[in-house]
Amino acid sequence: MPSKRKKQEGLYKISDLSRETGVPTATIKFYLREGLLPPATVKTGRNMAYYDRTFVDRIRFIKELQQKRFLPLDVIKAVLNRDGSVISPHEVDTLVGIEGKFYEEIRYAPGIEPVAYDAVPERFGLCLRNIDACIEMGVLTPIVRNGVRTFEGDDVRMLENFAALREAGLTSELLPYKQTMPAYVEAIGKLVAEELTFFTRAVTGKVDDAEVPQLALTGVKLGEKLIGLLRRKLILRAIQDLRSQSTAESSGTQQSLDANDARVGKQPGVDGGGEARDEAR
Repeated sequence: MPSKRKKQEGLYKISDLSRETGVPTATIKFYLREGLLPPATVKTGRNMAYYDRTFVDRIRFIKELQQKRFLPLDVIKAVLNRDGSVISPHEVDTLVGIEGKFYEEIRYAPGIEPVAYDAVPERFGLCLRNIDACIEMGVLTPIVRNGVRTFEGDDVRMLENFAALREAGLTSELLPYKQTMPAYVEAIGKLVAEELTFFTRAVTGKVDDAEVPQLALTGVKLGEKLIGLLRRKLILRAIQDLRSQSTAESSGTQQSLDANDARVGKQPGVDGGGEARDEAR
C-alpha cells in the first residue's frame, strides 16, 4: 500500500496552485464550487486536498478566458466541458478573433493609470476586505506586473465608481458587497452569455472576419447605453407595480374591516346593539 507521502508527490496544495498561477486561493475555491475545476486529485482529510498539474493549466486557461477574452463563467465552463449546446467550436473561434480589440479597449483604457492593489485603501478609501470579495466573485480581476498585483482599465473605473457610491452615502455598511454584488454578477452574467450567443451565431460564417472585432465593440458600446436606459425604465415600472400592489392590499384590508364591522353590528348583545336597546328604554 503506497504511503501518504508517496501519494502526494508531484501534487499541489491549494496554496501551491495560487502561487503557480497568480490566482488567489479564494478564487480557486470559487472555481471549485462552480464546477470550473474537477474534484481534488487526492483528499487526505476534510480540509486537506491535493491537486495534480492539470489544475495549474486549467486555472491559467480560465484566467486567460476571463482577463483576456472577458468570457462569463458559464461560457468558460461550457468551453472547458466542450458543451456545444452553449457555444460551438466555430463560435469560440469567433470570440478568440475579437480578443485583441476587446483586450486593448477594456484592459488598456486610454488615460487611466494602473493602481496597485495595496494602494486601493489610500487612493479610494475602500476596504481591502470588500475588494477581495469582488475579486473572488470575478467583479475585479487584478493582474500581476513586475511582482505587483495591479488593477488596470475598467477595473480602475469600477474602483472609482465604488468610491463615488461611498462618497454619496451608499456605503458598504449600508449595502454590503457580499449581499448586493452577487445579484449583479448573476443577472449581468446571464445577460452577457445570451448576448455572446446571439452575436456569435449571427456573425459566424456570415460576416467577414476582419469586420467582426469592430462590429462587436460597437455593439458593446451601444448595448451599454441601451441597458442603462432600459434599466431606468424597468426601475420606474417596478416602483409603479409595487405601489399598485400596496394600494390593492390596503383596499382589500379596508373592505375586510368594513365587512367585519357590518357583521358585528348585526349580532345581538354587542356594543352597537346594546346602545340601541338602551335608547329604546
